Amino acid sequence: MIALVNPRSARWKHRIPLSILSLAAVLEGRHAYELIDGNIDGDIRATLLRGIRDRDVRYVGFTVMPGPQLAEAIRLTQEIKDARPGVSVIWGGYFATLHTDVVLQSGIVDYVIRGEGERSFAELIDALETGKPVDSIPSLSYRPSMKDGRILHNPKRAGTDPNELPPPPYHRLNLERYLTKTVLGSRTAVYHSSYGCPFLCGFCAVASVYKGRWMGRDADKVVHDVLWLRERYDVNAIEFIDNNFFVAEKRTYAIAEGLVKQGLSWWGEARPDTVMHYSDATWRKMAESGCRMMFFGVESSSSAVLELMDKGGTQTPDMVLDLARRMKEFGIIPEFSFVLGAPSDDVEQDIERDIQYIRRIKEINPDSEIIIYVYSPVSFEDATLFQKARDCGFRFPAVLTDWLKPEWTNFDLRKDPRTPWLKPEYIERIMNFERVLNARYPTISDIKLKSWQVLTLKALGSWRYMTRFYKAPYEIRFVANRLFRYRQPEVEGF
Repeated sequence: MIALVNPRSARWKHRIPLSILSLAAVLEGRHAYELIDGNIDGDIRATLLRGIRDRDVRYVGFTVMPGPQLAEAIRLTQEIKDARPGVSVIWGGYFATLHTDVVLQSGIVDYVIRGEGERSFAELIDALETGKPVDSIPSLSYRPSMKDGRILHNPKRAGTDPNELPPPPYHRLNLERYLTKTVLGSRTAVYHSSYGCPFLCGFCAVASVYKGRWMGRDADKVVHDVLWLRERYDVNAIEFIDNNFFVAEKRTYAIAEGLVKQGLSWWGEARPDTVMHYSDATWRKMAESGCRMMFFGVESSSSAVLELMDKGGTQTPDMVLDLARRMKEFGIIPEFSFVLGAPSDDVEQDIERDIQYIRRIKEINPDSEIIIYVYSPVSFEDATLFQKARDCGFRFPAVLTDWLKPEWTNFDLRKDPRTPWLKPEYIERIMNFERVLNARYPTISDIKLKSWQVLTLKALGSWRYMTRFYKAPYEIRFVANRLFRYRQPEVEGF
């Protein structure tokens, strides 16, 4: 028996765990398995240990993202090894791929699968079940023995074509628990239509893992799958949680055309310099098909910082302003994400420039949603930005359990990464501006906010925003966080 585990990662928005569901798809009819989702299971520890004890679970596969999911994965893995050391623990996902050696040196994880894991995971289980060697399984990393300190990395798989993967076994989940009410619709599902991204941004885990590779599922297959979800589960909104959904205009147009008049709203992630080259006909088709919101990684208002970030392509600060105008014309709401606090020559000046730039965006298109993060380094050795961070004294933990320390459990939430070049007053400045901005322009993504609460937030934020007085917004923090439980704008597909 195999346990496929999605450790808890979400406080309130429980999405279909597509990472473990895609592994289940290649195991279906081949090996017995069970799905365990920490976002739904209130006592995942007891479920796991009971499976090991009562259902002969011999293999446990974890998907591990940085942040809260990592901390839970470490604790659960320790518990498994304490209860039954012979159980094989396999980690995959972004954290395991980026920090493979640290994971395997911990002694509690037996195997790591780097990058796309569907085929390699199934091949690993086949090999372990039949006693065959694992040295030819692509993308697999492991220690030959616990006494042997070496870590072996098999060559990486060339890439997975999403058109060739079997459909997810949705029937193995109670899907009703995942169809959440969002700003897009009352029954929102997530769907993954492509792998990777063709760009190599230096702050992005996707770039580090996929190295500029992107492969999308064919448009007709995407439309078929989405309409099947609508018919089978009464879904009325889709979040395309691809790393970059809009890479190919022809594919985007075909998907949009297939979704016209189907009663669906949808959302996806894009690059400004990609969709700004789309024709008006494609933009109209997207709007007609129900595209309501799009997420963009703007990152910075500085051309120099964008260059430091290896933000390849033709994105410029002026282009983003034009994009805000264009999206207003077509009635699609942009979500613009910023990464403030990169290790530039003048961090404070860059932060102030970004604040003024965000204000310009709101003047041009007040409906724009603004999402602010503080730069957190990503392990990407080839990236100029990561090298700059290292030169400034940044280092990741060399021991897996050190990621359980408070300063590291919050690191990848990108709110206070405690990087050496960011003074506390810089972070305070960012957070205070964000609070005032989100009061002056309450996000539409917090659908629980009542109209009187929206008006209250606007009243609290308006005078501060108008006078540019962001310091110590205690009244906003109290009302928004303690009274209203206000949820700031965030990446819909995150």
